Amino acid sequence: MENMELHQSKKVLEGEENRRDETSRLNDDILIRILGFLSFKEAVRSSVISRRWQHLWKYFSGCLRFEQTKPRLASWNLNVRTQKKIAERCEFIEWVNKYLNSNQASTIDEFRVDNFDLDKDSKAYVDEWVGIALQKKTKKLQLNFGPESYVRWSSVDASRVAARCYCLTKETFSSALSGIHFLTCLSVKFVGVSDEMLEHIVSICPLLESLKLDHSPQLTHPKVSALKLKHLNICHCEYFIQSIEIYAPNLVSFDYTGKEIPLHVKCAPKLNQVCYDDGSHSAIQHLSIHLANYLPQLVTLSIGMSVVRVVSNFPKLTSLKHLRCDALTSNGNSLRCLTSLIEAAPFLHKFVLEVSHGTGEIIKKIHPSEVRDICRSVSGHPHEYIKEVEIVGFCGNKAEAEILTYLLKNAVMLETIRIEISVGTPNKNYAYPEEIKQMTNYMINHLIQNRSPPQLRFLLL
Repeated sequence: MENMELHQSKKVLEGEENRRDETSRLNDDILIRILGFLSFKEAVRSSVISRRWQHLWKYFSGCLRFEQTKPRLASWNLNVRTQKKIAERCEFIEWVNKYLNSNQASTIDEFRVDNFDLDKDSKAYVDEWVGIALQKKTKKLQLNFGPESYVRWSSVDASRVAARCYCLTKETFSSALSGIHFLTCLSVKFVGVSDEMLEHIVSICPLLESLKLDHSPQLTHPKVSALKLKHLNICHCEYFIQSIEIYAPNLVSFDYTGKEIPLHVKCAPKLNQVCYDDGSHSAIQHLSIHLANYLPQLVTLSIGMSVVRVVSNFPKLTSLKHLRCDALTSNGNSLRCLTSLIEAAPFLHKFVLEVSHGTGEIIKKIHPSEVRDICRSVSGHPHEYIKEVEIVGFCGNKAEAEILTYLLKNAVMLETIRIEISVGTPNKNYAYPEEIKQMTNYMINHLIQNRSPPQLRFLLL
């Protein structure tokens, strides 16, 4: 009996050992392919599994992402470069060098450096990293050399950053001209790219489909002429940029955030998604001027503005299905002018409004009698296609109550409305969240009691 139990125990242990060792039966190619489903950090950690796995991570060909995870000193806004900050930078560079030079894969899908403020003093190292990545035929290259957090630049800050930032130059790509032909996505942040260098990059990257330039202080009059380009994003380059020219027959989406400048879109027949935010009270008018020829073909439009003004004779948005408006309002301003945008899109399916308020602004409460007056006074034209409405940052002031009333009255086929209440510091002039909920519930119940059809899914968060 005892011998039988020992025999059974031995079989169990052998079975467990076999299960633990199942991966040893797989060849290296399969194990390396398994690593491809992991992140770079996870792939490196796999080296402790067993001797068999110890060096397999060196053949990792997925996304090589290097980011600083330790708390760091603030960077661009400091005039003094402390010894601690210099030591952090040296440590980060040494870390990237170690793992990038250890990589033995013939190709990599993506190379990323995120959220570490490298500048022109690190150019030799960064150029080497980019060269290695391109030699490995990387498809995606992302360089984000901005700090973890920063305040909005002043003109002095922008000039200082422009003088110190790392810049892409022809030397950056000189060691890997054969590999650069495989690049499809380029994203840079806090990296200097001159107008001439941008044209050079586009000319040597025939497969480039996605281009993002964020806080690039050297752009002034960029010209983007790329036959394969599908996605273009230029944002926060406002201190130096003066105009943008685009010739991209396959461009599908264009994002612009910055000051109001001339946009010369010479060829973009496939453009159907636009995100535009120039921070002005005339953003809608600017959009209608700069992109007048392309507005009828847009399917998705996101627009940001500060104080909203009345818009008249806005071009028809006959293809628009999704509209998002980010509005910075102040007391006394109305959001009802957005109705002209909504009515210009007869086939609109979803409307999203995100409202923000000026710093220190007093949010006035609405008396129940005002709610009834607003419900009676707001009118409009029936809209038969809007099915979803979302309002974020709702405070229950008059401007928001008016646009909500307009939508509830005129979106006759509305199925879902989601309202996310903004939580501020309650005082005698600022409505409490519970007060806002009560007012909103009252308004909606008052407006939908005679709806046909009456079905409406209402979410109040």
